[in-house]
Formats: sequence, C-alpha cells, structure tokens
Amino acid sequence: MLRLTLRAASVSAVVVLAGTVLAGPAVADGGYNATVAGQPSGTPLVQLAPSSTQTVDAVNLPGGVGLYGLHCKVPADPRQVPSLCDSSPASLYYLTATSAVRTTASFPLRVNAEFFGTNPNPTAGPSLGQSVDCRADTGNPRLSACAVYVIGAGKDSANPAYIRFFPTVFSPVKANRANDSATITFNGRVLAKGAKPRLSASTPATFTVSTASGLTPYVVGDTCTVKGGTITAGQSNGACVVRLTTTGGKNVKPLVQVQVFRLTT
Repeated sequence: MLRLTLRAASVSAVVVLAGTVLAGPAVADGGYNATVAGQPSGTPLVQLAPSSTQTVDAVNLPGGVGLYGLHCKVPADPRQVPSLCDSSPASLYYLTATSAVRTTASFPLRVNAEFFGTNPNPTAGPSLGQSVDCRADTGNPRLSACAVYVIGAGKDSANPAYIRFFPTVFSPVKANRANDSATITFNGRVLAKGAKPRLSASTPATFTVSTASGLTPYVVGDTCTVKGGTITAGQSNGACVVRLTTTGGKNVKPLVQVQVFRLTT
C-alpha cells in the first residue's frame, strides 16, 4: 500500500488557478524538476484519450530521493491531500531512490479518464473508494476534476520542492456508451448474480473473470488474495469482498462489480 505523508500545508503549494501553479520554494537553475509529456508543472494535459500512457521525466533528482506518480481526483479544496487516486495497473508508479544523484529519470504512468478511486494512504483500514469521472464539471472553469501528482517519496513526500501538479483534461465521449458486465468462474462454475459461495481457508480455488467488453478487469480482495487464476482466503471466518473494476473506454462505461465469498475453515 502506498503511504503518503503529504500534508495539506505542502499541497497548498500546488493549487491550480487558470493553468498556473502557485509554486513552493524556488528551485535554482539546474535543480530538480519533473515534467509530464514534456509539459511543465501547472500546464494542463489536454485532449487526452480515455486511457493513455504518459511519460514522467525527472531531472537532477538528488540521491536518497524517490518519487511517486499518481493520478487523482482534485479535492474540493485543492490545498488538501488527494484521497481518491487511481490504483489500477500502471496508474500508480514508485521510482525508488538511489544513493547517487540522477541527472535524468523517466517512468510511464497510465492516465485514465474514469477510474475507481481509493485512498493511497488510508488512516483506518482499507479504503472503500468510489468511482471517479475526470470529465465531471467542477463548477469552476479554472479547476480540473483530476490531476497527475508527482511527489517525493517517504520523508520527502511532504517536501514542496518535489511536488509537481498537472491538471488532466480528457476528450469527450458519446453519451450512449454501452454498459459492461463481468462473468466470474469459480472452481469451474460460473457464478450466478448474488451468489455467495464458500471459500475454504485450507484450499485455494480457481478464479477467472471475463468482461463483455473484452477489457481486462482489475481484481482486488480485502480478506482474500486473487493472483494467477487462483483465489486464496486470508482467514477462516467472515467474508471476503472481491471488487472488479475497469476504466471503460470510448464505447463502454466503466465497470464496478462486487463478489462476496463466505470464508470457512
């Protein structure tokens, strides 16, 4: 789980106003900087496809400093820490620190117009999350619904010198997109809607998912693990909730579907 210790006081250094960022402490020429798709911090990334991979480039990254790249819903108060971020595959990146200064470093970041947002730094148990539509009207033409955040990692996550902020603006999609659905196969049997099968803590079971759209879903469980076509219970009582999500596309809406398993010995 990503642990952000970014504080509101630090986020206030990157409030977006009319495509401009109120920067934190000035960085001297030749100092650290980061761009996304070649654009400087504060510049909106516009006409984005429903899902695309953008390149984050950093220069003059000091030794001992790592970076996080993530795409999040901008809080109602942009000075606050974002609490709904895309955790689907390739949409959250951790660039590990090295002992030496890096004159250049790059990493890819998947940027989705719609995603199931969760808190990357929950303070009390797993984040429940909610669906995020980055095309949503914020009511403020000077403020985007979502943004890419590039921040320092670990002890440097609260350091405004490493915070960079890139508003994301996506191309519109047609209003009559199709709904998607998922088919879950558990131990060779297709599960009916509403079914709550038993999952034994002593015996992992086969588990596969397919969607009507053909999109690959992101699958995560709270008290069980889904990996490599197998689901494994993490305890012998209670329930496991498995959440299936996709980020949708030009012709299909995002999918959020939940499957519950009863856990047994």
